[in-house]
Amino acid sequence: MGLSVSIASAIVLVGWIAFVGAISTALLTTLNNVGTLVNSPSSDDVRLNVQLGLAIASVESRSLNFSVQNTGSRDIFLRNETFAWNSVIVTYNNTDWQAYLVDNYAVLAINAIGTNESFDVTSHQSIKPGEQALIQVDLPSGAPDIQLGSVVNVVFASHYGVTARQEVLVLTYGEQIAHASGLGGYIVGGGLVG
Repeated sequence: MGLSVSIASAIVLVGWIAFVGAISTALLTTLNNVGTLVNSPSSDDVRLNVQLGLAIASVESRSLNFSVQNTGSRDIFLRNETFAWNSVIVTYNNTDWQAYLVDNYAVLAINAIGTNESFDVTSHQSIKPGEQALIQVDLPSGAPDIQLGSVVNVVFASHYGVTARQEVLVLTYGEQIAHASGLGGYIVGGGLVG
């Protein structure tokens, strides 16, 4: 009887040690995860570090080109093989207002702001701080053409939830945009939009 009591006591002791060890491990893991969440930046803090600018470069009847400038401190990821990180919203008034959400855009060039030297867009898939990307958007099939005299509004919505926007009046097709200094607007083919 003395040997079986010792064996039973040892089994109970090992069970209690295993139980206390499992509880301690779970408690430490939970505290570590809570600490990580408390110390991680909130989405509002991240958005404060994201600043974008947008300038429409050209408007055609079925497409438009615009540049997005990253003037903040976070990378803006553009797309990979299967997923577009951002969306483009194009609205224009033909005979009535048309609005399209476009995720299938083409990145034509990425370069440092103020330079013409372009990075390889296949390997450089984000806009780093101080860089800009030239993006082409084609209207979806079935969308009416952008007519001369239309007001075109382009919004680039980033994956951070920060957007950049510009609105222009199209009087001629092509690269006709110039900043109207002092007037608070942009000229496209001679028309001013504020």
